[in-house]
Amino acid sequence: MRILKITGIFFASLLALIILCWGILNIAKFLIYSDYYDMETTIADNPGTGDGFICQGIAVSEKDSVILVSGYMKDESNSRIYVTDFESNSYYVALTLGGEKYTGHAGGIAVTGDTVYIAGDDVVHITSLATILAAKNGDKVEISEGIPVNNGASFVFSDETYVYVGEFHRDDENYKRDHIYETAEGTHYAIISRYSHAEMSSATAQTTLKPDKVYSIRELVQGACFMPDGTIVLSTSWGISSSGYYVYDESKLTPSGETFDGAPVYYLDSPVMQFDGPAMSEDMDYYNGMAITLTESASDKYIFGKFFFANDIIGLTINK
Repeated sequence: MRILKITGIFFASLLALIILCWGILNIAKFLIYSDYYDMETTIADNPGTGDGFICQGIAVSEKDSVILVSGYMKDESNSRIYVTDFESNSYYVALTLGGEKYTGHAGGIAVTGDTVYIAGDDVVHITSLATILAAKNGDKVEISEGIPVNNGASFVFSDETYVYVGEFHRDDENYKRDHIYETAEGTHYAIISRYSHAEMSSATAQTTLKPDKVYSIRELVQGACFMPDGTIVLSTSWGISSSGYYVYDESKLTPSGETFDGAPVYYLDSPVMQFDGPAMSEDMDYYNGMAITLTESASDKYIFGKFFFANDIIGLTINK
């Protein structure tokens, strides 16, 4: 009995220590990421965090008062788009391609009018917002065959005029890109290409699209937000390290003097602001004066974000 009592005291003490450490870390995050939390506004719950869904992309349709969140499934079932309103009511559609199960990363999503863009590794898929909004929970929605672009198409952003398609670079064989530019902050290997929305929305897999502008970007970029006032925000992350946010002024970008695919190349190499945030930040969009984003850390794949309440879609008010 004495051994059982000692064992019980030990495990109770261990549990108390774990709870204490958890509480301390949840308080400490507001100090560690004070700049981030000073800018942060909660927009809605991040949907699907308990369904085996790993969120990747985010887009807002203001006219329909909905947020779209794209991503893939832990069990390799159909990738999904969740639709949520600003009261956190949500449902999902399961994606198909050519009538077959689509299990791509769905690494980024953007919406302009009725056109929904989905980043699909070297290509951009298109589907209809009206079709998604008319669907019921779990319905299948077909996406188009991918439209080729001139980079890895890891994430996507759109506004009324342009579609910005960007790629993720990390220095290993799985994620290495080769768009090499020497900039003031060091060597860049990745790019964002800007295309005409009018042209891309009507393109097919056989269309050869040409960008009108190319941005050379740093490594580990998961998403980008091009705000109406010329502010550009990049979201970077890898693993459980802090996410990084880099803010640029479009009017102050460095021209490279070079072109790529016929378009002038500009360096995003001199941020006017940078700050850190919680781990595993993903795609970005613009909404109501804010750059909005989300993290994948609270998904069932990674779990740890559940303990740090990282289960919201959040807006960042950027004051340069």
